[in-house]
Amino acid sequence: MLRKLTKLITNNFGLKVLSAVLAVILWMVVVNVEDPDRSAVFTVPVEITNTDYLTEMGKTYEVLDNTDMVSFVVSGPRSVVENLEASDFTVTADMENIDATMSMVPIIVSAASNSSQIDITQRNSFLIVQVENLVTENFRVDVETEGTLAEDCFVDEVSSSVKSVTVSGPESVMDQIAGAQAVLNVNGAAQDVASVQEIVLVDASGNAVSKDRLTLEQTETTVTARVKMRKTVPLEFEVTGTPAAGYRYQEIESDINSIEIEGDAEVLSALEELQITASELDIAGVTSSVTAVIDLTEYLPEDVTLAAREPKEITVRIIVEAQATVDVEVPVENITVNHLADGLELRFNSQTVIMHITGYSEELSRIDAGELTGRIDVSGLQAGTFNVEVRLDGEYADVSSGSVSVTITGASGGQTDGDAATDTSGVEE
Repeated sequence: MLRKLTKLITNNFGLKVLSAVLAVILWMVVVNVEDPDRSAVFTVPVEITNTDYLTEMGKTYEVLDNTDMVSFVVSGPRSVVENLEASDFTVTADMENIDATMSMVPIIVSAASNSSQIDITQRNSFLIVQVENLVTENFRVDVETEGTLAEDCFVDEVSSSVKSVTVSGPESVMDQIAGAQAVLNVNGAAQDVASVQEIVLVDASGNAVSKDRLTLEQTETTVTARVKMRKTVPLEFEVTGTPAAGYRYQEIESDINSIEIEGDAEVLSALEELQITASELDIAGVTSSVTAVIDLTEYLPEDVTLAAREPKEITVRIIVEAQATVDVEVPVENITVNHLADGLELRFNSQTVIMHITGYSEELSRIDAGELTGRIDVSGLQAGTFNVEVRLDGEYADVSSGSVSVTITGASGGQTDGDAATDTSGVEE
């Protein structure tokens, strides 16, 4: 069976192929000579004209159901239809022809050429629209920042080159708008930041409102964030001058010892303290403590300011201490006798000697009478009773005064001839 089928196909194979080719050629000749009709489908966007017709009435529109794309069938001679393209057709909807319900606009399809040789059948004949009141409103452009600044930095001020934007659109959309904003990324910034940003319309919840049906007078703005550093630094006071004799500078007291300042990050990074060298801190020749009011702003570097909660002025008190004199009872056993003549004996007439020591409170508070030592000089004194000057040793040698009563006798305990029982002629004040 298979052998018979193969023989049937291959028998006179050349003639059979030739016949098939001639048949195709004959068909093409007939088609081109007869030029039969054929159809083609085109889809073309609708050109909406005279939109000012609604705008002048204070209206705006939205196309519904994708009716601004029209599909239509073109029929005509094959030679014509096969050469047509979508660009050969004009599809328009004239807003002046909107119907009384303000919802439908007739669509007209026309051919740029060969219009007499073709037929156009539209699948949809109307542009379906929703017409609303056109609302225009002005919104302030607020600046928002996002991101984390460099350490100790903060955004001091933000600004927008566009202060407000005028927006027009359908009432239903405009009712959603609560404001306009531009967002600036300041992540890692230690200096001022500026860039061009889109103006975004937001609703009451901060969500973006689509601008597809809206017209904005401006869509972008240059946003600037002024970045500052905030830092706390100690106050260092420089007191000048020397008080009067018998007085000394002790310390300075201030109601504030450090302040928080703001300014350029580069300047503040290098600033470790604020030096106060006011003329009010001069204590030359003073004999009492001094109170001064200091204006801190005079000592701030350029582009640096006090933080909002910091006072502009502070009060300081320069403590100037006067020397004081205290009476100290020094045991007489701590007193060394110098230059007692041979053959004489000396006896102290009291257990202690009262010394008047002058000094500053810090030094005076450290005095331990039991540890003080001193000396008396009895050069030239013979038997008798005398008040002899006592001089303390060490750091108190030149700031103390005092005397002690002593009795000088012969080695046997009696007075020598010619000496009075009591003689104060040797008293040294």
